[in-house]
Amino acid sequence: MKLTKRNKGDFASNWMIMLLDVGLSGIASLVAILLMRWMSEPFFGFQRFTLIWLMFSVLGSVIGFYLTKTYKIVIRYFNFNDTSALVKATLIKELLMGACILFNLVGSGHARLDILTLVLDALFTVFILVIVRVVMIKILKTNSMSIEESVERLRVIVYGTSVKAIAMVDRLDESPHYDIIGFLSDNPATDGQIINGRRVFAYKDKAELAILKEQQGIECILYANEDKDAIQNHDLSELWLELGIHILVAPKIEDVKFGNMKQQAVRELTGESEYIADGMGKFGRVFKRCVDFVISSICLVVFSPLFLIVYLAIKIEDGGPAIYSQERIGRFGRPFRIYKFRSMRTDAEKDGPALFSGENDPRLTKVGKFIREHHLDELPQLFNVFKGDMAFIGPRPERQYFIEQIVEVDPRYYYLFQIRPGVTSYATLFNGYTDTIEKMVRRLKYDLYYLRHRSLLFDAKILFMTFCSIAFGKKF
Repeated sequence: MKLTKRNKGDFASNWMIMLLDVGLSGIASLVAILLMRWMSEPFFGFQRFTLIWLMFSVLGSVIGFYLTKTYKIVIRYFNFNDTSALVKATLIKELLMGACILFNLVGSGHARLDILTLVLDALFTVFILVIVRVVMIKILKTNSMSIEESVERLRVIVYGTSVKAIAMVDRLDESPHYDIIGFLSDNPATDGQIINGRRVFAYKDKAELAILKEQQGIECILYANEDKDAIQNHDLSELWLELGIHILVAPKIEDVKFGNMKQQAVRELTGESEYIADGMGKFGRVFKRCVDFVISSICLVVFSPLFLIVYLAIKIEDGGPAIYSQERIGRFGRPFRIYKFRSMRTDAEKDGPALFSGENDPRLTKVGKFIREHHLDELPQLFNVFKGDMAFIGPRPERQYFIEQIVEVDPRYYYLFQIRPGVTSYATLFNGYTDTIEKMVRRLKYDLYYLRHRSLLFDAKILFMTFCSIAFGKKF
């Protein structure tokens, strides 16, 4: 097998990899113990058994990862050899655990249960380590690069064939950071023409633009026109948002795609002098996504009986669909489908978009009122977190219809597109449910505070406070 040369930037910090892998291995052991306990009869000393097992699990993990050098695995690549190294490290860990069982250093007193736990521990450890490593690589490739590295791979198409547009391409050719695909024109007669070595792509309708975007891998559309208002009112501006194509406006061509914009680019878009950047660092973002993925995976399994109960209750009440989906706007301004258990009548929005007006909303069904009060309607959002559309903690996602109204009052809402929306948020704790545009604008101030100050510790605090609020029956 031919080896590919890898740069120093392809590696993460060794101690970070070791710390993450040991933590995941410990989580896998805990899941195995809890599953064993659920499958078996109660036995004396379960808490002591758990603590000792986890202690030896961490020790075995450190030894296994150190001997197999998995902490030196290239973090932006993953192949069979890397998987093999993780499997070997897990086997070393389980051999140590097996030896501890033989010498009665750890054990439940029941050989069958110890063997079952050992097997489950091995399976969960390999599964979680491999899955999280793959997810980390994907996130690091898209989120953890420097702006210069991101720009270098940016595929741009220039709108129009004006003299200004051609001159802009000439300037961009001097930079190694842009991959100029060509020019985009609404004149069919220009299709296939070559201007300054770049092809002109003509389109007839929006469907052709969607196909062109997929074929050419277009990430950005570059307008040479410096009139921001004219560009925002362009009849294709909404289509770019739907297709996930970001808009670059001349002459600030050094400002890259929306999620990583420099201050000047966001100031131009919002008209504000203050730029609010994401307060969480690269490692925090990657670790947060990995934690969201692992916890949502576990919760989808653990709460599957509850999913079934709620599903059947809704179906039995009125026979309508139990799962309700709705388009919301997420990270980078991209639309996604959010999932909830339906708590209202099927014709709840027959007169157009309407906000929930509280527990006395006449559109609520009997089952719907109960699941709303106990926040059970939010359970299907675990799937959104699993997919990566949402996080557990982040600003609540809104519909485009309401975003447009919020932006008219406070355009800083655009800053929230830097991060994934969340199942719960800092604003929810203090601002409650938003049933008016005024409350949405007030909520935005909390969301912007969270954006500026967010960290893993802040997220943990919000999660704990949300749990306490639900446990003590607070309604929001």
